[in-house]
Amino acid sequence: MTAGGCVVTGAGGFIGYQLANALADDGWRVVGVDLHFPDPRGVLGPPRFSLRVGDFRDATLMKEALAGAAVLFHLAGVHLQVSAPASVYWDVNVHSLPTLLHLAREAGVRRCVHTSSVGVYGDVGSIPADESTTPNPQSIYGETKLAGEKTVLEFGTSKGFDVVVLRPAWVYGPGCPRTAKLWRALRRRRFVMVGAGKNLRQPVYIVDMIQAFQLAATKKDAAGKILIIAGEKAVTTRELIETFCDVFTLPRPPVRLPYAVAASMAVCTESLCSLIGHEPPISRRTLEFFNTSNIFDVSHARAVLGFTPQYALFEGLAATREWLRRVA
Repeated sequence: MTAGGCVVTGAGGFIGYQLANALADDGWRVVGVDLHFPDPRGVLGPPRFSLRVGDFRDATLMKEALAGAAVLFHLAGVHLQVSAPASVYWDVNVHSLPTLLHLAREAGVRRCVHTSSVGVYGDVGSIPADESTTPNPQSIYGETKLAGEKTVLEFGTSKGFDVVVLRPAWVYGPGCPRTAKLWRALRRRRFVMVGAGKNLRQPVYIVDMIQAFQLAATKKDAAGKILIIAGEKAVTTRELIETFCDVFTLPRPPVRLPYAVAASMAVCTESLCSLIGHEPPISRRTLEFFNTSNIFDVSHARAVLGFTPQYALFEGLAATREWLRRVA
C-alpha cells in the first residue's frame, strides 16, 4: 500500500501528533482530528498536516475528514482521566467504534489501524506475554480497550473490512507528558518509589512506535491481526528510574513507601478529589506503575511487520534529554 490520504484521530496527543507529522514527511496527505492540538510554537514544532478540531464521534466531521483517505489510524480514546465515569470510557473506547468504521468503509478507506494497549493484560508477571495470552484487565481503561478490540475485529470480519490492532506498551520520548512528569519528580527529588520496584516494564521509544504504525498501514499480512508493540528488553521499575537518573545525572530517589500505605492513600485521595472535581495526584490506577509487571514477546510483530525496535531505554532517554530540558 503506497502513501496516499490518511486520517489520524487523536492527532493532538503525544503519539498522534508525531505520527501525523511523520506520515506527512513520508508523503502522506494527512488529516488530523482531535479536540485540542499542541501550540504550534511549542517544542514539537508546527503541524505538517491538516487539522480538524472536533470529536471523532461527530459523523459530519468524520465524513469530511475521511474523504479520499486510504488509511485510518485510530488513536483517540479515554485513557488517564481517573475522574471520568465508566460510561464515558465505554462510549468513547467501545460504542463509538462501529459508526467510525462504517464511515471509513463508506468513504473507501482500505485499512484501519486501531490502537489498543497492553493494558488489556493487567499484571503479566515474569513470563513474557504474547498475542495468545489470555487478557486480564485491571482497570476500566484496560477493560474497554479489550472490548474495543473485539468490536473492531468483529466489524472487520462481518463487513470484509481490513483492520489491524496494535497493543503498544508504555511509549515514551519527546512530547510524552508522563515522561516529563517522571523527570520533573526526580529532578525535584519528589519521586517516591512505591514497593520494591521489582515489577517489569517494557517501554518503547516514540520513533519505534511510529515505525510500527507505518508498517501496520502497509504490510498486507497484518490484516486481521493483533500485534504487541514494545521495546526489545524489559526492565524493572527500579532499573527504569535508575536509568533516568544515569541519563540526566540525577541522584537516586532516597524514599520508598510500602505499597499498602500508598494504596490506602490513593483511595482517600480519589474520594476527596471526586468531591471537588479534580484529577487525584495519586490513584489506584497510577499505582499500577508500581505493582503490575508487563513483559512481552514481540516476535509476532517482527514476523508480520518486520518491526525491530532501534532504541534501548538509555538511548531513547538520551534522545529525549534536549526536549525535557526545554520544557523544564
